[in-house]
Amino acid sequence: MHKPTTQNVFKSVLIAAALMALSTGANAADAPQVHVSYADLNISTPAGATVLYQRIRVAAAQVCGATDQRELARSAHSKPCSDKAIADAIAAVGNDALTDVYQAKNLKVSYAKLASN
Repeated sequence: MHKPTTQNVFKSVLIAAALMALSTGANAADAPQVHVSYADLNISTPAGATVLYQRIRVAAAQVCGATDQRELARSAHSKPCSDKAIADAIAAVGNDALTDVYQAKNLKVSYAKLASN
């Protein structure tokens, strides 16, 4: 059986829907939360950082709701929540490789939006 070490215990990030709670008037402490573990990843590599980024995105969708652009009203609330949850998680991890993956993914999204206009 794998015994967690102190180092591995802290290799998780909390994804919280605090923005969603604030926008609905709920208490931020009562907002949905998901812990994302990355003890099994070497996030100093692009591959490991990419896997963690995907886990963070999935967790943000869980706490904020999926962002479906076909459902504009729902997306208007969930996208800002998800964007903030992801950005906060990236900052909390504080890893250069993960930050690079995050910035690259967001740059692609920005270019795609510009190209469609």
